[in-house]
Amino acid sequence: MQNSKTIFSGVLSTLILSIALTPSTSYAENSNNGPMSFAILGAIGSLGFACFQGTAPCVLRPHINTDELTFSTDIGSDNKLKHLRVAIGADWDEKVYEAKDWQITGRWDASFHAWNSDEKNVANDSGYIIGLTPVFQYQLKHFAYTPFIEMGGGPHLLSDIRIENEDKSTQFQFGSIFGLGVKRDAFEVSYRYLHISNAGIEMPNPGTDIHNLHVGYHF
Repeated sequence: MQNSKTIFSGVLSTLILSIALTPSTSYAENSNNGPMSFAILGAIGSLGFACFQGTAPCVLRPHINTDELTFSTDIGSDNKLKHLRVAIGADWDEKVYEAKDWQITGRWDASFHAWNSDEKNVANDSGYIIGLTPVFQYQLKHFAYTPFIEMGGGPHLLSDIRIENEDKSTQFQFGSIFGLGVKRDAFEVSYRYLHISNAGIEMPNPGTDIHNLHVGYHF
């Protein structure tokens, strides 16, 4: 128990320290720097911890459990941009980490996003995005409604390099998420923030920041 608390405290402290020390302009222009930092550094930290543990998704075998699937939808907006995301996810067949009172689980999410804008006279007022994301859920145990924090990030492909009037330079982008929610039986509901940028591969690199309501069903 003490060891698990030490690991959890270490991961959390490192994440908070990294956020505090990271310049706000490191990742993308015109972004919500607080949520963006949690999303990006949380995704990097979660992936690093999984690799340290030697678990999915940091192993050659995918460890996918096709008997544990999740269908989910996200609905949200970024100013005048409206966003809809649908995804099918497959749980990993092992936990990233498990302690007495909390655990880290995860899944691969394959997603399709559609967006459109109500803004007038824009270079591009609609499009779609295809993504693949390892989603990590930090869950507390022993609750009727299981609270969780979720983080993850992966490659996304835009239908066009322009979103509204923003030139995002490359169709290849990274999508990072940060969410807070609860699970009950087969359902999960959360607030989910999505940040899309190209991680500085090419400039300009404006960030798209979308606040979503996320609903998932496990079957």
